[in-house]
Amino acid sequence: MMSVETKSGKITFSKNTTPETNSVSKTTVRHYTIDVNFKKDLDDYNPTLKSVLKIEELFQKHGEFDSKSQLSRALGGSMKMPVLTVILKYLKSLGKILDNDDGSWTWIFAKDNKKLRKSWDHAVEL
Repeated sequence: MMSVETKSGKITFSKNTTPETNSVSKTTVRHYTIDVNFKKDLDDYNPTLKSVLKIEELFQKHGEFDSKSQLSRALGGSMKMPVLTVILKYLKSLGKILDNDDGSWTWIFAKDNKKLRKSWDHAVEL
């Protein structure tokens, strides 16, 4: 577990999956996990912030892509497939996109949208 002091309180990072807030000491716990293979891919291909933002912009504009190759074609061949794969893994780990069973990718990120989060939590998997 790692802790960092900020102006608004203390932030603690751990390997659990649910966020907790302690209102007395203003401690916010943010939980995340990074796959070991993802770290290796990140070291090997290291996408730039500009590339990540380009992918996010495309997802915001189109909402969904039927496949990784369709997304690559939408980029106009300006990005190598391994770099695109690393970016997709990253966005998935942040909860911004979903990879569906049929190989399609869907943009699901809506910042602080409680109605969408509640709807997603109560959704029935088909």
